[in-house]
Amino acid sequence: MKDSKKINWAKVSGYVLETLGIIASILVAFAIENWDEDQRKIEKEEIYLKSLHSDMIKDQNQLTRRIKDYEIKLSTTVELMQNLSNADEINQKEIIQIIEDRLAYLFAYVPSNNTYKALESSGDIKFITNSELKILLFELDKSFQTNQQKGDLFMSYTNSLMWAGFLIDHFNYQNYSTNLSENNLRLELFNRVKRYNKLIEAYYYDMQGALLKIEEVRIALEEEIVAKDIESDIVIEEVNVNDEAEIEAEFDELEDLL
Repeated sequence: MKDSKKINWAKVSGYVLETLGIIASILVAFAIENWDEDQRKIEKEEIYLKSLHSDMIKDQNQLTRRIKDYEIKLSTTVELMQNLSNADEINQKEIIQIIEDRLAYLFAYVPSNNTYKALESSGDIKFITNSELKILLFELDKSFQTNQQKGDLFMSYTNSLMWAGFLIDHFNYQNYSTNLSENNLRLELFNRVKRYNKLIEAYYYDMQGALLKIEEVRIALEEEIVAKDIESDIVIEEVNVNDEAEIEAEFDELEDLL
């Protein structure tokens, strides 16, 4: 009987060890699977952070160029209003040339916000682990939306009968003359330039606010990239509005629109 009991305990011990081995194998498998999943999440976050940073670089350069462009247009409207308010005889040819040369070609700012939009629509924004960074990205997206609304309002006016229609109806660009009398030209054009000035002013200052938010997000992204030891070339290209490539890009953009 004693020998029989010893054999039974040996079997029980074997079963226990076998069960523990199976459980351990399952736990190890789960651990490996979880580790693989965590690695995939880390890799995805790294890719998204670098892509977001790349968008910030593009946006910063693009918006800086647009701000410089609209700064010139804003000062042009002030110059025009001063000329039209002048009691002396106005130079119709000069006024028409100023409008044609400085206010004719308009390009709205379109942000390179593709990565964030993709993350939001797919739900992959969850892979960005820094909650403060996610809030900043959300705020920047809202800033872009507000800026687009102001840009749409300004562009809508410049393409309307109040502005573009008025110029086409009353300006002769062949000999740079107008069919309006001088007094009518002062009043009617002044009122339209005044409206143009207010809309472009709102758009211009909103773009400056968006640029500050871009810089804030870019800095936060760079800090996160460094903190996570992610390999990335963090370089800000200087914006050169006189660069020939930029000028060619503007003309290409205009041709696409036409």
